[in-house]
Amino acid sequence: MALFRLRLASLILVALLLAACAPAEQPDLLGTAIAGTLTARPLATEGPTATPSPGPNEDPTGQIVYVCQYSKLQRRNQICLINADGSGQRVLTPGSAYDDFFPEIAPDGASVIFSSSRSGRYQIWELELLSEELTQLTHFNAGEPFAPAISPDGSSVVFYYQMSNGCWYDCQLWIMDRDGNNAHELVEVPGGAWDPAWSPDGSQILFASAVQSRPQLHIYDLDSAQVSQVTDIVGIRGRNDWAPDGLHISTYVGSTWDWNIYTFDLNGENPRQLTDGFSNLAPSYSPDGNWIVFMSYRDHPQQPLGCEIYVMRTDGSDVRRLTDNGICDWQPRWGP
Repeated sequence: MALFRLRLASLILVALLLAACAPAEQPDLLGTAIAGTLTARPLATEGPTATPSPGPNEDPTGQIVYVCQYSKLQRRNQICLINADGSGQRVLTPGSAYDDFFPEIAPDGASVIFSSSRSGRYQIWELELLSEELTQLTHFNAGEPFAPAISPDGSSVVFYYQMSNGCWYDCQLWIMDRDGNNAHELVEVPGGAWDPAWSPDGSQILFASAVQSRPQLHIYDLDSAQVSQVTDIVGIRGRNDWAPDGLHISTYVGSTWDWNIYTFDLNGENPRQLTDGFSNLAPSYSPDGNWIVFMSYRDHPQQPLGCEIYVMRTDGSDVRRLTDNGICDWQPRWGP
């Protein structure tokens, strides 16, 4: 029975890591924010094993937020934060009765926004890092929002909204004011839409959508309200990011247990493979554009709880491991 439970937990985790999601009807929205507090908890973990930098470039700076699983008995997902040099790890959401996913650091570095089931249905929440004040931003009575991303000017939040248990063809991009008001569908795409990322100037949104049952990356232009397909390559899943220079994008490509990080020109041309094997996913650029953070199973191949957080330069060199523990660390996002 213990073995069965372990295998079941592993299957559930893998499904969560690989799932993309979906909406069909407009939910009822409530307008009042709910505030509370959480206590941040430092982690009793050792620092990362860093590879010395071979060149004169600066070491990575800023903060990286990610999903962790320090509630080991319940196998629930929490939000953790770490400095880009591997120091200062801490659990931001230490609860164990719910799941927190899709964290992102605000452009000013003062808060973290994420999706959480702490109120029963998944909603979008924001945690102030200094005061530890927690605010519920959405209040959907039907459907659930995921992967919130704050616009570069801090005024809006884009996310994908799902009504059922699948994402392809059903879930769509929604947008709301930063305080959670005025939530509405941004665009309806025939192939569905998930995993949005803002362009550096805030004028466009990169996202994944299915084309003939194959996920590809697309761009939505807010001024023209037009959608254009960016990539045409087998094996794209969804999680992506836009480089700070505005000229490059990154995502992961491959198949189960064999994902690799790629970068592309903004038009989808000149694909460059940065990793080689052992499943590497969910890239996110550093604010200065010199580094990429990602999750990988390279040190624990094909072990469901073997994912850790790594950084590398944008040419794929100087890979450094930031987390080192017996849990799964995943869905990283880089912030200031």
